Amino acid sequence: MNEMVGRGHEVALLSWDREDAEAFYPMASEIRWYKLHTGDAARKANVLTRLQRVPKIRRSVSQFSPHVIICFQGGPFRAILSYTAGMGIPLIAAERTAPTLYEYANSAWGKRKEHFSFRFAKRITVQFDRYREYYPKALHKLIVETPNPVLEAHDFAVPGAANEQGRFTLLSVGRLSYQKNYQVLLQAFASLADRFVDWDLKIVGEGEDRTSLKEMIDGSPNLRGRVFLTGTTSDVASAYVSSNLFCLPSRWEGFPNALAEALAHGLPSVGYGDCAGVRDLIEHGGTGSLADGNGSCESLSKALGDLMADHTRRTKMGNNARLSMRRYLPSACFDRWEHVLKQAAN
Repeated sequence: MNEMVGRGHEVALLSWDREDAEAFYPMASEIRWYKLHTGDAARKANVLTRLQRVPKIRRSVSQFSPHVIICFQGGPFRAILSYTAGMGIPLIAAERTAPTLYEYANSAWGKRKEHFSFRFAKRITVQFDRYREYYPKALHKLIVETPNPVLEAHDFAVPGAANEQGRFTLLSVGRLSYQKNYQVLLQAFASLADRFVDWDLKIVGEGEDRTSLKEMIDGSPNLRGRVFLTGTTSDVASAYVSSNLFCLPSRWEGFPNALAEALAHGLPSVGYGDCAGVRDLIEHGGTGSLADGNGSCESLSKALGDLMADHTRRTKMGNNARLSMRRYLPSACFDRWEHVLKQAAN
């Protein structure tokens, strides 16, 4: 949004937020933020709430009069498709995860419903072009690749060197949730703790799994005092720079920003080879390692252990990682988005 404002476009944000909501990240003052304050964003809306939203959304959309609307994720796309029926505004269905999420969440009916609704989109944006193969052929002509922009880092990790206390840090950044599967990372680290006594695990993020993860940590002598749940931060760059290795044990992803940022800061990274998004960013043997399968504690332990034991290899991979993210520099990614917006609007 900030970039499009800078390029001379008028931009509005429509969200379910309360009227007193504030943005977590800096937002350009020119952006018009319509806070609908109808229902609870943390809960699925019931029929009454959805009916109450109709006049608010139509009034806000009419007031702003956009040439095109970007709908992030399938649920919001279907909602806006129905709420703006008859208004003649083209919609973009912006997918933020790989369709492999249906292997772990939702249902076959949900998948069919989503794919059918996408027939009414002007464009469907996916974060890697290979995701096209997960969609029905009837949708292929609408699909456009729009990878996430990755800011160029100015400070970099030193993967092969311990900190001033002589310790090394394995880092993960992400929501404490089922998708990220931090339970398996804790299990893998516990199996390595006795072998790597000078390593700690830091997990930056917050989420609904905090309590269960804390119980795992407190209940294991190999994890207590070695694993730290630090919560959210607005200075995640400092976490990347002060770490030696990164791991994202997700079940599925789209374009995992935290992983891309870690690589851009020169952190060699580990994830599962069968996790969409992770395997698209990590070059196995070049910028990190891909553990076999998806969800295996044994394969993740091996992949992590191999790199935790080899300081020289981590250093080389970290240098490769920095270079690998240059293909996602913001200017090129925003050019793609602007082109998609203009195509859809026309």
